Amino acid sequence: MKIIAGLDIGNGYVKGSASTAGRQSGIDFPSTVAYVTNMHDIKPSPEAISGIVDDIFNQMDASFASGLVKDGSTRRLFGRRGLESGLPVEEFDVYSHLSKASQDLSGILVLGCIAGKAVQDYWNEKKSLPSNITVDATVALALPITEYKKYREEYAAHFMKDRHVVTIYNFAQLITVEITFSNVQVLAEGAAAQFAIVSKGENVMNAMLTDIRKRGIALDGITANDVIAAKNIIGIDIGEGTVNFPVLVEGQFNPDSSVTFNKGYGSVLARAMDRLDELGYPFNSRKELADFISTQPSNLTRARYNRVMGIIEEEKVSFAKEVSMQFVKVLSRVGSRAEVVYVYGGGATAVKDVLYPELLSAAKTFGQEDYPVLYLDSKYSRYLNKEGLYMIAEIFSKK
Repeated sequence: MKIIAGLDIGNGYVKGSASTAGRQSGIDFPSTVAYVTNMHDIKPSPEAISGIVDDIFNQMDASFASGLVKDGSTRRLFGRRGLESGLPVEEFDVYSHLSKASQDLSGILVLGCIAGKAVQDYWNEKKSLPSNITVDATVALALPITEYKKYREEYAAHFMKDRHVVTIYNFAQLITVEITFSNVQVLAEGAAAQFAIVSKGENVMNAMLTDIRKRGIALDGITANDVIAAKNIIGIDIGEGTVNFPVLVEGQFNPDSSVTFNKGYGSVLARAMDRLDELGYPFNSRKELADFISTQPSNLTRARYNRVMGIIEEEKVSFAKEVSMQFVKVLSRVGSRAEVVYVYGGGATAVKDVLYPELLSAAKTFGQEDYPVLYLDSKYSRYLNKEGLYMIAEIFSKK
């Protein structure tokens, strides 16, 4: 089986797009796995198999024989199942200075995506489960800009130098997926998104132009096509663990001007968790907190919800000011060459109310009264990196 995949292994969520024989599908699950320390091992009934396969990335129980995973014999539960299991959970540490390229979790999540896609497509085609699948994969991945500069070749080499075996335990019969990577491309986070932004076309550009004009930035005479044609671009990619500022000059990624700010929306949640714990509102993980605030409160939980949201709002204000200061530094490097700024990413919508005014104000400090700082709607911004990565993987699969 040949698989083509663009995988955005974020600190908070894995977003991906993968295809086999032209059958393309999406991947979206929390970037977490739980260690299986004890397990009931109750296997699903035949009627339940289809539902598990359909949601395999939130259901998978797997171990790994791979140089990417030090304790690969330990079984892991993926995504939502892992979060709800009550077992010890591994997630990316937003305060860590250890590169994703060096963390087992990166390899676990990539291999899990490929193995899960293989099982899904086998089942969808044959309506039966395999005992073994052999996969040849072409994959595009991303690293934060500072890590991309240092580790991109090493990161790709880790995947390509070995054969990797994933064993899946969900069903009565074990499934082994043997994976070989024939091509691994590593891009800078945020830079991949620029390929996808332009593909969104005039409707999306006009929506962003309407949004900024409502905020008092006239942009007289500027059309959606003018924005699409821009070649000198600053991106602000708000992730869970980092904010990346990819800079494109004449349409090409410029690593000298591009930087990573080592805080993201997950830092907002992590700082809020520390404060909430002191106030008697403990949360076990960022995911638990994120789920709590994304759920409409009942009358019984409304007081707690309001208190939690108040703390998060305070942390968002601090975060927005820090990101704005980093934006000013990037503007000072790029100077007058930049034509447009795009703001996007998985954490962008959550902080838009406080961050967007800060960025517009920062642009004015450079004498750019009518400067197009365009904020993408969450319908698009969360998935831009994975869409751009899939485009790259598809190109290299034909070489």
